Amino acid sequence: MSGANRSYRSSQLISPFGPGAIIDIGDESLILMDIKQWPTKLEEIKLERLTKEAGVWALKKPPVLNNRWENVHKNNSLMTCRFPTWMFCPRCRKLKRWNREDPVNENGVPTCENKKCNNKTLVPMRFVAACNHGHLQDVPWDRWAHLNQSDQCSMPKENLCFIANNNRGSGLDALEVRCQNCGASNSLGDIMNDGALRSRCLDKQPWEYNENFNSKCEQPLRVLQRGASNLYYPIIRSALDIPYDPKTQGNNIIETIKVTEDYQDLLRALERGKSKRAKQCAEDLSEEFNFSIEEILSAVESGGEPKREFRIPDDKDLRIAEWDILSASNITDKQSDNFKTRIASIDESKSFGFNKYIKKIVLLDKLREVRAFCGFERITPDDNPVLMKSADGQKSWLPACEVYGEGIFIEFNPSTLEEWQYQADTFIRPRLDSVLKRYAGVTSSYLPEPSAKFMCLHTFAHLVIRQLSFESGYSSGSLRERIYADEGQAGILIYTADGDSEGSLGGLVQQGEPARLFPAFIAALETANWCSNDPICSEMESQGVMGLNKAACHSCSLVSETSCEHNNLLLDRKLLIGDGGEQGLFSKIMKIVCEEYS
Repeated sequence: MSGANRSYRSSQLISPFGPGAIIDIGDESLILMDIKQWPTKLEEIKLERLTKEAGVWALKKPPVLNNRWENVHKNNSLMTCRFPTWMFCPRCRKLKRWNREDPVNENGVPTCENKKCNNKTLVPMRFVAACNHGHLQDVPWDRWAHLNQSDQCSMPKENLCFIANNNRGSGLDALEVRCQNCGASNSLGDIMNDGALRSRCLDKQPWEYNENFNSKCEQPLRVLQRGASNLYYPIIRSALDIPYDPKTQGNNIIETIKVTEDYQDLLRALERGKSKRAKQCAEDLSEEFNFSIEEILSAVESGGEPKREFRIPDDKDLRIAEWDILSASNITDKQSDNFKTRIASIDESKSFGFNKYIKKIVLLDKLREVRAFCGFERITPDDNPVLMKSADGQKSWLPACEVYGEGIFIEFNPSTLEEWQYQADTFIRPRLDSVLKRYAGVTSSYLPEPSAKFMCLHTFAHLVIRQLSFESGYSSGSLRERIYADEGQAGILIYTADGDSEGSLGGLVQQGEPARLFPAFIAALETANWCSNDPICSEMESQGVMGLNKAACHSCSLVSETSCEHNNLLLDRKLLIGDGGEQGLFSKIMKIVCEEYS
């Protein structure tokens, strides 16, 4: 990046701008390199439950500057590279591929070398080429300009211009790349069509160098705008820091030493075949706990803990432990420094009838969440992720961030949900079947399988987030959701957790008191009863990406991208409020409220 410095919030370098993401800063377009290029000495984040599920030994924070006057160097910063490298001058319209020897201004931003342009800042081309296996590269604009040219140009890269022809309108047809050397030109009208480039995938990322120019990737290239939402799908797994202690697989020695860092170092050393380091760790543990070195090594090698192999954790597995704690009747006895809870008292006479649907409300005065970056996908999330490998080629750690906040956990009565699904089956089944039909074409574990329970809980969480953002003082982008809808589960957690001070203001827990929360539920459902896009929104067969939404749009149900863990998909407000009758989950409550206050 020619030695220039740029800044970003550290939590945003996990999501939405993790490794492999294109970051626009001012007039520049940069791409964040993978963790091979990250500093080696990074602060670790402790959450053993998440590291075990991911099969890694550590979670590490992105580097941060302690203050604005601290000098930036390789140990407190991350590397980026310019991408796309093809840029044009908005004044003279010359298009060229930028390299490190080209001129830059005092801030390190590339400028036009034409003296008449007076150091005009170059603009990166807004189109890039990607394949479904996560590879990314520049569009070869020199080839595109000469694509339909029969004669070979002597200087195909030297005199290219990016021109806008106003006589052709404002679409892509009005944009063209022209070679001033031979006169060849080609408009961008067809550039986003399948197979338009007629080029092979280079089988790499922009920061990687393919020394032998060998490409093993057979995937076709697709041209996308560099800001397109399907160009980058980060794979993030998060877990709450809960007082959960699983049963130990091992013996009394393992039970005693497992809480120490030396134990983790010992496991790591044994896995990598470093016998001297393993013996040193065993000696340290021997001195601390009065076990012999042989006893410790024997206990660990005999199956104290299985070998760790990297895998993308399953959200369902991570949520099991959280559900066990949050739904426990004695949750108030399960406290820790980062997990402080209390059960809200529900007055049935003032519950508007929600007491039949809601089993328990838990107010989390303090919680800690750890978010780990596991990899990313491009174009279509279909189980072809680009995974993270450190500089030694091992998948031994993952970038992560930790955030603190507060939340409201709402546990639903499963028998009430089952009874509703049985009684309203003729209303639910057609709506669910249409979503299931489209979900069958999704080849990734990107989304959970749709069910009436999940779509109800998910949509309800969105409606409540939208309503609480008006009443709690938090912006809607600061509130997040966690859905517990697996077998034996029925609950939602709405929480705020950020790296800044907004994560601990206390306003959200205050709104979680039943006296405020139940009226908020009524207001949220009443608002969802009418959408400004109705009747189109409520009557459309499908909406959203891949058609996985029913009656849900930006005007009534969708929330900020950072708030939803399922990309604003699998939503249907009609399952909650019904469609003219009492088929919705909360139709009876809304009918009683309307009769009482009309």
